[in-house]
Amino acid sequence: MTTPNFQTTLFEALVENTDGAGGLSDAQAKHEPANFLRHAGSLSMSKIADGLIDPKLVLSWLLAHLGASAFFVGLLVPIREAGALLPQLFTAPHVQAMERRKWAWVAGSIGQGAAAAGIVLAALTLTGHGAGAAICALLAVLAVSRSICSVSYSDVLGKTVGQSRRGAATGVATSLGAGAVVIFALALMSGLVDRATLVLLAITLAALLWLGAGILFSTLWEEAAPGAGEHRHWAN
Repeated sequence: MTTPNFQTTLFEALVENTDGAGGLSDAQAKHEPANFLRHAGSLSMSKIADGLIDPKLVLSWLLAHLGASAFFVGLLVPIREAGALLPQLFTAPHVQAMERRKWAWVAGSIGQGAAAAGIVLAALTLTGHGAGAAICALLAVLAVSRSICSVSYSDVLGKTVGQSRRGAATGVATSLGAGAVVIFALALMSGLVDRATLVLLAITLAALLWLGAGILFSTLWEEAAPGAGEHRHWAN
């Protein structure tokens, strides 16, 4: 009998039922404990980052602080929502043709991190209309990157985590993300740190979290999808 390693022990502690392959192939099932933890870790970082750069609260306050007009503030939420949904109509066929769709999520996560870093740079160097236009454009890049993550995640989760355990992976991430947002909100209300400084630090942390999530997700063990590979330039 082999002794369970740390990853297997933690996996068994986080899920209620570890019996059965849950629809996974034999090869994929061997990697499920490590893959589960990578899913939980990557998605947790992504959800925390998402909360730290919320357009309705964080970015709208930042634009007002930088002297951008109400026109740009009003564009934030529509850009975020439309940018996260509409591109899926065009990206979905390309993602579905990939042999290993984890690379789409990796690209989307790194894209979000790069856009968040750009927002910090814009906030440090621009004011007024220039800041508003730059941050809205970078938010559009972030939203499109987010759409790529959205269209690829369910497929990757279904291929790498058993059916009865998928909810646990996303549940851990949702709980950690919600907790982090509450802590951030309390820090904003406390007044202990200058609000502008705290907001820029939060967006910087979001950028780092998305980059880290992409790196961690790239280590998932994912079998090549049968019949995929038509657009091989998307995948490794």
